[in-house]
Amino acid sequence: MADEKTSCVLRLFGAQPGQLAGAVGQFLPQWQASAQWKSRGGETLLALQAASPAGLKKAAQCLRARLPDALYGAGDTSLAAAAVDALERHNKLLVCADAAAGALLEQRLETVPGAEKVYDFGAVSYAHPKTGPLMEKRARQRLERTPGREDNPARRVLARALAARRVVGAELSAACGAGENGAQILVLATRKGCWMRTVPAGENAALWLLDLIRRAAAGFPQAEGTSFLPAHPQRRRGRRALLLLCLAALAVGGCWYATGGDWQLLLELPRRIRQQGWEGVKDFWQAYQPKAGVKLI
Repeated sequence: MADEKTSCVLRLFGAQPGQLAGAVGQFLPQWQASAQWKSRGGETLLALQAASPAGLKKAAQCLRARLPDALYGAGDTSLAAAAVDALERHNKLLVCADAAAGALLEQRLETVPGAEKVYDFGAVSYAHPKTGPLMEKRARQRLERTPGREDNPARRVLARALAARRVVGAELSAACGAGENGAQILVLATRKGCWMRTVPAGENAALWLLDLIRRAAAGFPQAEGTSFLPAHPQRRRGRRALLLLCLAALAVGGCWYATGGDWQLLLELPRRIRQQGWEGVKDFWQAYQPKAGVKLI
């Protein structure tokens, strides 16, 4: 019976060996539980055993609590199925920016039930006769704004991912490109920015891309070694500068109002602050009331 099991296999992706050892080290003695694991690339299979079903349940709960971002399933659950489940539960739509990313994903997703609800399989993105060329055009325009970026492979992949997300309007957009020494550059664009990871030759780039998608859809932190580029950092700095400018204008306007437009009195304010602190500002405001006929411009 299912509830009488004393062993199970848990599946993780992107977990570090130290994290696994630390989580297993939290098992209480009364659970009489032990774990062995084997990793290949980013994926880890962990065999969990206990003296009783209750002990097994407690140990599994401990691992899920300690490694919620890395532990994606149990038994025969695939990473592709976990990614689709995360997209569906969080109502996210995924598209690919290029055929390279599509090739990584589609062979694994086409057999997962419900995948067509959360992934377009290129139908409205890179494989569409009108949308595909438009995405490429927008990516080229983005690169042309900063000379020299056309020769940077990572920048090209990044530009394609950003262009696809904006043209299609999807929450997530994946792109893939060739890096140095056979490595593959993966980018996942989101509304808040882009996740980027370089997968060395010999590792499974498809699994790493699925894990990027699963974690982003569920709101989990990405695996160690994945970098993040926030969206519009310059725009945010510009907004902060505008806010400070508005506050400064309000401060000047308030002083103008308090002194009745007398700039000589206004020039006394810094001296009062140095000598009396902020009490000097309070006395300054109370001493000078607005004069009749003065308008704040």
